[in-house]
Amino acid sequence: MKKLRKILAVSICATLISQPAFAILPTDDIIDFYGQNGIYYYNPVGSAGDCTSAATKLQGSNTAEKIWNFFYDKGFTDAQIAGILGNAKAESSLSPTRASNGYYWGLFQWGGGRKESLFKKISEAGLSKYTSSEYWAYDAEKNIPQDDFDRLLAIELEFAYSEDSRSWKDEIKKQTLPEAAAEVFLTLFERAVNGESEIIYYEPFIGLKYQAAKNRRTYSREYYDKYSGHGIATNQNAGLENGKDLSVIGDSITVGSTEAILKQFSELDRADIDAFNGRSWYEGISVAKKMKLKKNVIFALGTNSASLSAKDIEDAINTIGKDHNIIFVTNYSSALPHRHDGNNNLFQQAAKTYSNIMLADWETAVSKDVEGYMSDSLHPNTEGRKLFAKTLYEAVNNNINSAGCSINGEFTRLVKEYAWPEYHSAPYTNRMPAYAQAVTTSQSEGRYVGGSINGIPGIDCGGFVTILVQNSGLEPDYNSEQGGTIAQEAWVKSHNWTLLNANENTAIDTSILQPGDVAFSSGHTFIYVGEIDGFDSVIASASYGNSTARAPMAGHEDLIKGHGVYVRWYRNPKYSPNTTLNYATTQENK
Repeated sequence: MKKLRKILAVSICATLISQPAFAILPTDDIIDFYGQNGIYYYNPVGSAGDCTSAATKLQGSNTAEKIWNFFYDKGFTDAQIAGILGNAKAESSLSPTRASNGYYWGLFQWGGGRKESLFKKISEAGLSKYTSSEYWAYDAEKNIPQDDFDRLLAIELEFAYSEDSRSWKDEIKKQTLPEAAAEVFLTLFERAVNGESEIIYYEPFIGLKYQAAKNRRTYSREYYDKYSGHGIATNQNAGLENGKDLSVIGDSITVGSTEAILKQFSELDRADIDAFNGRSWYEGISVAKKMKLKKNVIFALGTNSASLSAKDIEDAINTIGKDHNIIFVTNYSSALPHRHDGNNNLFQQAAKTYSNIMLADWETAVSKDVEGYMSDSLHPNTEGRKLFAKTLYEAVNNNINSAGCSINGEFTRLVKEYAWPEYHSAPYTNRMPAYAQAVTTSQSEGRYVGGSINGIPGIDCGGFVTILVQNSGLEPDYNSEQGGTIAQEAWVKSHNWTLLNANENTAIDTSILQPGDVAFSSGHTFIYVGEIDGFDSVIASASYGNSTARAPMAGHEDLIKGHGVYVRWYRNPKYSPNTTLNYATTQENK
């Protein structure tokens, strides 16, 4: 039987206990506790997920080749991929709809909460009919259209890759033999322990009997001998990062920077850049109506239209379409540095309001060294054009994930500005400059900032969450009664935030968490921020206390349990329950 074998750490605002290594096997009573309560999976880092259910494009002439190329593209070696394939062969004979005992299902035979999370993703993709008993046989794929089969397989592979309980990816990447890699995947990912054969390679499991361990080693060696040296890199993310899925609409600044932009985005087609000297905002909207737009659209206009209105912004958004990611570029003139403040404020507000809007902050980038970057008061010089292109590139890559999904620029930007990207042991009261300023501003406006340590305000879990949630636009009225952790949980309840746990006494399915979800556990609160480049955790947190003080930083809290109780996760009801931060359009008419 497959059971969770993970010791969970506990944490509160004043106390943080390190999570023990996965290699320490838990006692039987812990295993039984999770089995009896239906907890079969714990992902210590959650899942950033995809806004599309199957963004992966699989390559290969058969299922084994497609699986091989998927993991090859993820950076695994041939021996490591063979170990994974050997397990898939033993589990399902590479059948993504195979079921056993009416309970375990899929390529890797998921069960319990893991299976339910996978079924949810399959349902969201419109493929739920393939989970029915009609398709449970080994040869069921012959009854599934090839396109649906590939989509289903891609969903399962992405789901498996997102699961990192007991750090199976880190461990398997240490292995050089396919047999050893097979044992790592079996013990850490599959966890099938009704023993038939002993583990002989992977410490600390050597000698323990696991399900079909010998067969998995044999299958892995066979796949290694057959496919080693033949992996294909599908380069799935290149289109996003390098401009393949990008359109650019601009004015003279873009005209002058076109070559730098093309160099920065190596796969951007010149035909997907439409720029013209003196172009107004309204002319740009007309271009957008006629242009065949890609998924991501940079709208670099406003310089020649210095008095935009909220309706002008909405017209651009509606014309481009809310199914596109839109990057607005802030405006700047060194001769009249405040001339475009109104435009830039509207761009920032749009980024707070809409999930598909983000900013490329040209104003901030160029104003740091106007003389070094501008040939006149408005247009960039050679170095400035490079900076302009870099600003666009970073805006795309910092705000859109590898599946082409928006992760909301304002929320992500403030996380990176307010919280240290790495964990610091307590006491640590050195605040990020932007957070220190945010605390000062909040105090001046009579808003909640939490406690102070040695005269330094804002070193407080609830204070940090309040400031981030309010300033990012996630919920400007959050904690309006200005209370600590207990009062904040009462506030979210009274304002109909959705409890993501099945109930307060059950574990969260971490795969459903999305940036902006707020957690509470025994005097502590923290926030889920998702996968952010350069940020060492999927959560951010702070802590109050003389010896346990921590300024906002990448957190180490357990996502499931803290101080002996389950962490309770809440989501603002305005936002859609998908896997990325989705600021729904409820604020459109404000």
